[in-house]
Amino acid sequence: MAPDSRSKTFGFVGLGNMGSQMAFNLATYAQQNALPRVRIWNRTRSKIEYLAQEAHCEIVSSLEEVADQCDIVHTCLANDEVAFSVYRQFFQAANVRGTVFVDHSTLFPTTSTALQSEASSKGAHFLSCPVFGPPAAAKSAGLLVVVSGDSSARETVKSYLVPTIGKAVLDCGDDSSKGALMKILGNNCILGTIELLSESFTLAEKTGFDAGIFYDFIQQWFPAAAWVNYGKKIRDGTFSGKTGFKLDGGMKDAAFIRRLGAETSTPTPIIDQAWNHLTTAKAIGGDGLDWSACSAGMRVTAGLPPFKGEDFSISQPAQTNGHADGEIPHPGAGVRVAGKKEVAHQANGIASEELVNGDRPADAVP
Repeated sequence: MAPDSRSKTFGFVGLGNMGSQMAFNLATYAQQNALPRVRIWNRTRSKIEYLAQEAHCEIVSSLEEVADQCDIVHTCLANDEVAFSVYRQFFQAANVRGTVFVDHSTLFPTTSTALQSEASSKGAHFLSCPVFGPPAAAKSAGLLVVVSGDSSARETVKSYLVPTIGKAVLDCGDDSSKGALMKILGNNCILGTIELLSESFTLAEKTGFDAGIFYDFIQQWFPAAAWVNYGKKIRDGTFSGKTGFKLDGGMKDAAFIRRLGAETSTPTPIIDQAWNHLTTAKAIGGDGLDWSACSAGMRVTAGLPPFKGEDFSISQPAQTNGHADGEIPHPGAGVRVAGKKEVAHQANGIASEELVNGDRPADAVP
């Protein structure tokens, strides 16, 4: 039997843009119901000390300690490799039997299936529980929450997910892969929307049509969150990834969509084109941009400068072909963009600190 959420201890791992907001709300729920402090862990303790000070949270020293002390553990991790690394450390805990693991990461369906099987072999429960919405929605508990996995565990978490974490729940049944699949299908729609908005705003600019008026049309005719929020970012060229969903996360999700298409012989032409534009945007501005910077790739293809407003171009090494330092020609565009930002890239292995900490894409959900 899964634990009763009204009398148990919670844990949370993956405390970046999304996870920290969700953990804060979960801690509020625990405090309001006279439950123990939410156990939290981060490789770098200093990054989560504010949660222990401001919320009903307690920092523990290891992943095994989280699993040992908690009845229900939430996670929000960057990718499949990190999820395997973290969960296999959870499963080594002595008191893992009966624990419910609630994973909010965007994982490939086969990964969720494997983790559900491994959890079951330890007497634990694994739920695929991805969410839709940006960090602002996570803060206000306005996320759309998907849940799939063991039935008793699903009923336990559904008893508090709304209104603690989100505004509504989509129950996808006993098979945890279905929740993961729902997330990928949803992201297919969102990335397709970004691609279409990128094309439409670029065409508006090329034809001399007022982008503000076109955005007014978007608000009136397509008042859904993805259209309104990403339309505003593309209109203004505000592609900072500090509070949004970063390019590398978007490319991971696009790769999932294309992989599903390849495995099922299903064409994905919109996402294929979006992949090309995301790749161009990454080459020009680095992977720290919001994935709405897909628009920059479209603009370059149309012969426009990639960015309007703030220039997010990364600095380039000195050129030997006549171009000035930090100034590069963009393929097919005939424009030069002076680089203004340095982006440091460091590969720290599949369970690097920034990934386990939730500081990268899975922790800022579209």
